[in-house]
Amino acid sequence: MHFLQGKRGAEGRMKGEQTVLRGSLLLIASAAAAKILGAVFRIPLTAMLGGTGMGYFSCAYGMFLPVFALSVTGINTAVSAVTAQALAHGETAQAGRIRRQALRMFGFGGFGCSLLLWFASDPICTYLLRNPQAALAVKCFSPAVWFCCMNAVLRGMQEGSRRMTPTAVSQTAEGIGRVLCGLFLCRWAMTHADRLLPVFWAGQTREGLGAAAAILGVTLSTAIGFLTLCGYARWETADDTAPKATEDRAVRRQLWQILLPVAAASLVTNLTTLIDLAAGLRLLLRTAVTAPARLHLPETVLREGAAAAANFAYGAFTGLAMTVFNLVPSITNMLGKGVFPTFAQNWEMHNFTEAKANAETVFHRTAFLAIPAGLGITALSYPILHALFPSRPTETAAAAAPLMILGIAVIFAAMSYPLFSMMQASGFAGETVTVMLWGAAVKLLANLLLIPLWGLCGAAASTALCYLVILLLALYQFRRKTGIRLTLGGQMAGILVSGLICAAAARAVNQYMHGASEIVLICAVCAGGAAYGLMQLLLYFYRSRKKRFDPTF
Repeated sequence: MHFLQGKRGAEGRMKGEQTVLRGSLLLIASAAAAKILGAVFRIPLTAMLGGTGMGYFSCAYGMFLPVFALSVTGINTAVSAVTAQALAHGETAQAGRIRRQALRMFGFGGFGCSLLLWFASDPICTYLLRNPQAALAVKCFSPAVWFCCMNAVLRGMQEGSRRMTPTAVSQTAEGIGRVLCGLFLCRWAMTHADRLLPVFWAGQTREGLGAAAAILGVTLSTAIGFLTLCGYARWETADDTAPKATEDRAVRRQLWQILLPVAAASLVTNLTTLIDLAAGLRLLLRTAVTAPARLHLPETVLREGAAAAANFAYGAFTGLAMTVFNLVPSITNMLGKGVFPTFAQNWEMHNFTEAKANAETVFHRTAFLAIPAGLGITALSYPILHALFPSRPTETAAAAAPLMILGIAVIFAAMSYPLFSMMQASGFAGETVTVMLWGAAVKLLANLLLIPLWGLCGAAASTALCYLVILLLALYQFRRKTGIRLTLGGQMAGILVSGLICAAAARAVNQYMHGASEIVLICAVCAGGAAYGLMQLLLYFYRSRKKRFDPTF
């Protein structure tokens, strides 16, 4: 009898582990799909709006990202954790009470924030951002605050019940909706701008209208995610008279206790975006007034005035350079998500040797992808932008030099994320907040010093310095808190040398080949990839030979 119970218990644990693994894989797959769909959305949108329109769009979207991150991490985590705790003790009535309290609290709170953002959009854009024509786009974004809050509650309920499929499906549906609705509405608004502009207040432009329409598409995508989650929701009523159901005030206190620290971490993570939005745009405006030549913009843009030139420069930087910059970390971040459960399990079991092996493996794999990609972006910044945005030569010229610097920042940003994942898995999530705060401080200080001197290149250099500080501090805190010392010197040196040869080969092929720019770029990328692969193969044979004759190597 005891044998059968033990066997059933083992089978139950195995089934539970498989359920968790399947859920994790679903979430990773949906996150990867969301990143891909984000790139599919941003690249054609930038081609439609150009630098001016992307300046307006980025003002509103820069506000959307922190709200989205806050809802996804803060509210979602709080509702999921409290629901899981209740269900772990068999308290289904308590889970029902948590659901109702969360829907009320965050539903009313999200609605209030939506109204506040709607009415505050004009003063925010006029006095804080110095970009009044972005106000319409911010107004179109304001309803998304409520949908993000409700989506986070519904996803938290499902995840707390160990049902990951609704989250994965709704995230994918939201990403598809963002692409379809955003691009369609932007195209329609810009095509029919002559009929639509008289409807809005004086001073609105075709690009501003297109940016607002694109943001409206983003808002509609959050509504699509909400409807998808409603289709999965289980609205069964709970017995409020159950003896284990606690008071509503206690439920709200539980939610806030988990929400506040996680929300603080998510806001800190998005501080760099907010710094570029608030300080960066104002500094570009000041530079356009005092030293417009440092922005390296054509006379046709500068003649439109300092405010228009600053908005154009900001749009070119965020719409073109930062879009390419974010592609590599969005892919390599999946490696950090993948190592999280394995590293956490080894850490919990005090299997530090395996935990160190996990850390070194994911760090090596991230560097293997990030270093050649970042150096390749530096070597081919203009050809990449020209291939992605052929209809925007002015914006491409403005963003090419900053992207060269951001290619280096790609390496630092991509290699920081696995360290954050492993610190969170080992119970040191608070240290990641400290590291990000230091990075944000460096970003703000570097913006203040470098943008007036170098314009957009100063903004790119401040981003690179920010992520360099984050990487170095993350390495230091990871070693100090976990006691794990990563021994990757030889491997990192080999990857760095291979990456430099890769970038040099790609640059040489791009310079000396003639023909269609897209074909030349493809040949350059292939040449760089072949050089990188050949160098890695030679290094592999060299290490194998050394180990054969020297086992201590």
